[in-house]
Amino acid sequence: MGKLLSVFLCVLLTAGCAQQKIIDDLALINAVGYDKINNQETPLKVTITFPMISKDGQYDRKTITVYGKSSKDAKGKARYQTNLLLESGQLRVALFGSELAKDGLVPYVDTIVRDPSIGSRVMLALGKNEANELLSLQINNEGQNATFLEQFITKLNVESRAVHYNIYQFLRDYYDDGTDPVLPVFKVDKKNIAFDGIGLFQGDKLKKILNTQDTNILFLLRKRIKHGNIGLGIETREEKKAQIMLSYVQTTHRMKVKMEQDKPVVTIDLKVIGDILEYMGEEDLSDPEIKKETEKLISEELKRKGEELIAQFQELQVDPLGVGGYVRNKMNYKRWQELDWYNMYKDMNIGLKVEVKINSSGKWK
Repeated sequence: MGKLLSVFLCVLLTAGCAQQKIIDDLALINAVGYDKINNQETPLKVTITFPMISKDGQYDRKTITVYGKSSKDAKGKARYQTNLLLESGQLRVALFGSELAKDGLVPYVDTIVRDPSIGSRVMLALGKNEANELLSLQINNEGQNATFLEQFITKLNVESRAVHYNIYQFLRDYYDDGTDPVLPVFKVDKKNIAFDGIGLFQGDKLKKILNTQDTNILFLLRKRIKHGNIGLGIETREEKKAQIMLSYVQTTHRMKVKMEQDKPVVTIDLKVIGDILEYMGEEDLSDPEIKKETEKLISEELKRKGEELIAQFQELQVDPLGVGGYVRNKMNYKRWQELDWYNMYKDMNIGLKVEVKINSSGKWK
């Protein structure tokens, strides 16, 4: 009995010594932004935002911008700008300005990862200009800036299925020598935050930002996509122009590699089944012959645009399609390690085959 009493008292005293945090005294950071500035003393601008309750009881947010030599230095300075205790455990989104991303993201992502209160599912994204611009904006979008970005990136995850824009996926692609990371890009559009495409990386350094239309084609080329929309312009008979919005409901994606004279030759085989959501042209798509011809024209246009994108990737020496992973699987480990992958990649023969089938063209032409 005496032993049990001693144990109980020890537990009680230990619990009494634990650090207690009152929720009203905490600033639960839900988004952080990093930007590069032209200042040798403090080259980093860090923006943090957290929810709070205003004096009249309304749900509001607080944004703090500080400058420092490093992210930890800047965060230390942020503590002097609020009477609340800054906590990172509720961090949902980390944003990076495009200029900073060109120099490499791993040092900043590594700092986030080293914080034991933060999980690896924190979402990552780029600001087309500055991250600060996106987090400081008084937006007309639904919800707060951080909430809107979190929900939008979650929607992108659901739509693409092949990639998740979080720390885990970014570091996985970074350390995988057979693929390169990609991240979504956002911009300020008047009083709103708008999606503006995908950032392509070589390692952890930003090389190019794709517009939204090319982004749709990128993901068709990258992996099997369950559904999505893509707009295309085609040239019909008698050299007439038509605009089509295709909603694809099923895709088949295969990437094949064969070795020819000890060099890899890659073929991407893409099959798309979709519905015509919108057609702005003079042809009657209910006519089986015209429908078949339209399928051929869409296939050719997708192939042309896809080949242009692949050529861009090779010129930039970025591999968002993960071609390197397929090539690596065709080689032994020693051969792959000896290979100058990017040098081979830029001159590699990468072919594309596209077949589009129209499931439905609607009731009207």
